[in-house]
This record gives sequence, C-alpha cells and structure tokens, in this order.
Amino acid sequence: MCINEKMTGIKFVDVFIDVASDETLKQGAAQILEQIRPDWLLCSISWKIFTDGLTNKLIGAWHKDHKEDTVLFRVYGEGTDAIIDRKAEIENMARAHSIGIGSQLYAMFQNGLAYEFIHGNILDLVTVKDARIYPMIAKMMAKFHTIDIKNESCGLWNRMLKFIKMSPSELSDPVKNARLQNEFPRKDELLSEYNMLKDALDKSSVDLVFCHNDALLANIVDQKNRVVFIDMEYAGPAPAAYDIANHFVEHVGADGELDYLTLYPNKEFQLDWIKIYLTEFNRLKGVSPPSDTAVHDMYNKVQQFVLCSHLQWIAWSLIQAANSSIDFDFVDYAIQRMKEYKRIKSLVTLK
Repeated sequence: MCINEKMTGIKFVDVFIDVASDETLKQGAAQILEQIRPDWLLCSISWKIFTDGLTNKLIGAWHKDHKEDTVLFRVYGEGTDAIIDRKAEIENMARAHSIGIGSQLYAMFQNGLAYEFIHGNILDLVTVKDARIYPMIAKMMAKFHTIDIKNESCGLWNRMLKFIKMSPSELSDPVKNARLQNEFPRKDELLSEYNMLKDALDKSSVDLVFCHNDALLANIVDQKNRVVFIDMEYAGPAPAAYDIANHFVEHVGADGELDYLTLYPNKEFQLDWIKIYLTEFNRLKGVSPPSDTAVHDMYNKVQQFVLCSHLQWIAWSLIQAANSSIDFDFVDYAIQRMKEYKRIKSLVTLK
C-alpha cells in the first residue's frame, strides 16, 4: 500500500535514496535535509554510516557541532515492504513518542523514513545482562506494554504465517541453496510447526499488550539513566510473554556461531527479570505487586513463546536470504535457529 502525507500527517519528501554507495546515501539524504532542515549548510553537515542493522541501510546527519540534533535516515531493505506494514510502523512510532519512549518522526521519503536519532549506546552481549541495565530494560518493556491497543487484534500469528508462506523453497546462490535443501525442513514442515504452536498457544491466558516484537540488542539504547527501544517495524499487539521471550533469545546475538547454551539467560536471571517487569507493569496499572506464582507462571509461558520467536525469525531469515544485499549469512542464521528450535521443543511442554 502506498503511504502518503494525507494518510499519516507526516511530511512526505519525493526523494529516492540510492544505497549503491556511501556517497549516494549522503546525496539522497542531503536532498531530504533541504526540506526538513532548510537552514543547514551542506558544507557544514557531518555524516555517520551505521552498520548495525540486518535489514535496512542507516545514515545519520548533524549540522556543525550540534550532534544532539542528529537526523537518522532509514532506507528500507530490499523486499521489506512485502513483510512490514509501513502505515502501522509510522503509527507505532507516534504512539511510542507520545509517551516519551521513542523517536520523533520528521518525514517519509520514497524508500524510507527520517527521524530523531536516539543518543546513547546500543547494547551488546555483555551489557544486556549488566546489573544496572537489565532492570531498566524490564521496566521499559513494562511501560511499552501499557500503550493502549484499543480494539486491535494480535498480529503475531498472521505475521508468522505470512513469513513462512513467503519464505523461498530455493535460492539463486548455489552454495546457499545446497545448504537450504540439505539442512533445512521443507515449507510444509514449517507450516506444520506453526499450526502446532498456534493450536497450543493462541488461546493462552497471557494478556495481549502492545509489544515491540523485535527487542534485539541493536534496538535497545542505553542512556545511562534509562534505556529506550528503537525501530518500530514489527510493533503491535501480541502476548507479553512473546515479547519477553524474543528479547531473551536475542541475548545470544546474531553474529557467527550462536552460543545458546552459554549466552541464553538462565532460569535465575529470567525469574529476576520477569519479577522486575511484572512489578513495574502492575505499578503502572495501579495494582498490587506480583506473587511468586504469577512470576513463575509468566516464566513458563515465556519458555513456550521462545519457539514462536525462533520460528518467525527463521522464516524471516530465509526471506532475507532471497532478497537482501546486506553482507550477512541469513541461511546459516536460519539453520542455527532451527537447530535451537528443535532443542527447545524437546524441553518445553505445550498445553
């Protein structure tokens, strides 16, 4: 669907940013800055290319020494419009910004968005478990989950199914295709897993809340006194246990060998994190702190929804393998997560 200024109330700049090189990125972003920062002199603009994302191209710009007013340009990855609801993404950014936990959106352009850069340090494999930081993550997720979802329905199952149906059965790269054919389940097997999970968990008693749905390390910024979630591409109503489970899985990162046995948070850590989360969520809702039973119930549901996290991003990875120009081995990533999915499935009881 074509998103325009009238539909969203956000300024639209009719520019297409070419991602072929750093220079073309800068040239396209400069054209947009002429519209949203007309007093900035081109010769006084500083640029920074970001390399953290697995989907999009990112470039930041600031004027003279005013780095606090950095504008970030996110150029959509190839083929991502087919899997991401861009209108919902824009609405979600506005929702988060309205309660002080997200970026201000400045403009849309043909193939992306320009918005406020959130200053701070993105998390890594160590800081995500830091005793100062992880309680702030739990509390910020609780605040995020208080955003009103009105009468919106859960988007988790439709998104998972969409990703699986869109995942390719073969790839043009012969080496990657050989791995796909020899080391990965067929699409009908993925659909069977999806149906099994939906039957078991779709009627779960976990409350539906407004979730970020992609709280990976690069999407959490440490600002010393708080953390902020960025990138709302997949945000929307889902079970709270899914958002928490997905974040725990992301403790392992995405690069190289995924060491789930060492880096995935242990039960003690998860219970403490969940207790902090539920205590803050209940406080924001004006109810009593959670009981130990409530904490353990959420922990058990989180273990179940870990499977949903793996299955969704497995299918997503295969879509990226067929479409993305980013230098990342999406096939290997999918295969590793499929192995972990099978291991977790053997340990978790679905009821």
